[in-house]
Amino acid sequence: MTPDSPQWPHDLPRVLLIGAGVVGRAIADAHAVRNVTFCLADQSAEAIRAAAIAFDEAGLATRECSLPAGSLHAITVGDPNSSDETNAPIVIESIVERSDAKQDVFEMLQNDLGESAVLCSNTSTLLIDEIAGQRLRSAGRVCGMHFFMPVHARAAVEVVTGKRSDDDAIQAVVDHAARLGKRAIRCQDGPGFIVNRMLSPYLNQALLLLCRGATERQIERAALAYGMPMSPLELIDWIGAPTMYHAGKAFTSAFPQRIDPSPMVPALLKRKRLGRGSGGGLFDYDRGRRSEQLSAPAQELIETYRTDRREFSDGEVLLLLTIPMWIEANCLLKEGIADSMDTVDLAMAGGLGFTSDANWSEFFAELGTDQIDSAISRWQAEFKSMRNQVA
Repeated sequence: MTPDSPQWPHDLPRVLLIGAGVVGRAIADAHAVRNVTFCLADQSAEAIRAAAIAFDEAGLATRECSLPAGSLHAITVGDPNSSDETNAPIVIESIVERSDAKQDVFEMLQNDLGESAVLCSNTSTLLIDEIAGQRLRSAGRVCGMHFFMPVHARAAVEVVTGKRSDDDAIQAVVDHAARLGKRAIRCQDGPGFIVNRMLSPYLNQALLLLCRGATERQIERAALAYGMPMSPLELIDWIGAPTMYHAGKAFTSAFPQRIDPSPMVPALLKRKRLGRGSGGGLFDYDRGRRSEQLSAPAQELIETYRTDRREFSDGEVLLLLTIPMWIEANCLLKEGIADSMDTVDLAMAGGLGFTSDANWSEFFAELGTDQIDSAISRWQAEFKSMRNQVA
């Protein structure tokens, strides 16, 4: 740090959350539940007012907070005098999935608040090295802290190390995850990190199957039998069509040989079926409760993009949903994004809520190499995601 660089203000909580949208609010709630005092900031005064009302109704103390960056509206949630000076200042941004926007925020914060803070991006689609860019005076303070939706139900976060991330910055994020009661899944930078890298082909495959003849009930039965906590179709609504779209673009751009992107996600965007947070996506939602059947707009889109009316068995649906994840996991290990299958198992349990009594990898050990190879051989000509990339 240069002698004339600013210091973290003493009257500002040591945790600063940037972004008060659906995901940002969920991250804020995770801090509030653990009694971690924080400042929540957003460009939208309306979003901050709505957050303040919600926290006040929950019995949490809030007050307006001033940031040197005058373009941001902010509130402090919790006891403003409870700040622990032993903890490094942590910034977690969850704004629009654009690298330039995230760079702007981090550059502004380093200029105004100093270079001591660890700058965490909650991105699920962008590279940490790209966000760190060339504009920051201290790019080593940038790393990834990726929360999973629904945040309250997920036991882990991904802590992503970029090529220039400082060791002490990574350790500070690991320690902060522990303060939130979440395990840190440590991984290297790469498209989709671990969880989204495995999740993208799984969710896309569910949409492809839906348009080929598999039913939503078959897909849900297969997912639950596999060990997932919900249907991949419902998970798409939790994530939201905008994030799904950006994640899909990132995966397709990085691995075009491994995915046939479903047209359903951009179609949902065009129809304003943005997901659970906006009242409807693939399913309808009434006060948070999912409809039993797919929504009428979703059923219309399925017919629009239908490519087949094949009858799949439940066993076929299970294999077609799961094996693409197994292929991606082995690619992650080969590329060094994940350091071991134990880390992948942790990511599946803590990040995606895999609920089986056995570890995720044991599911494929029970399937056996012969059955996996047979399924790959049978389906690889029809689905890019079923082509083994590590054979």
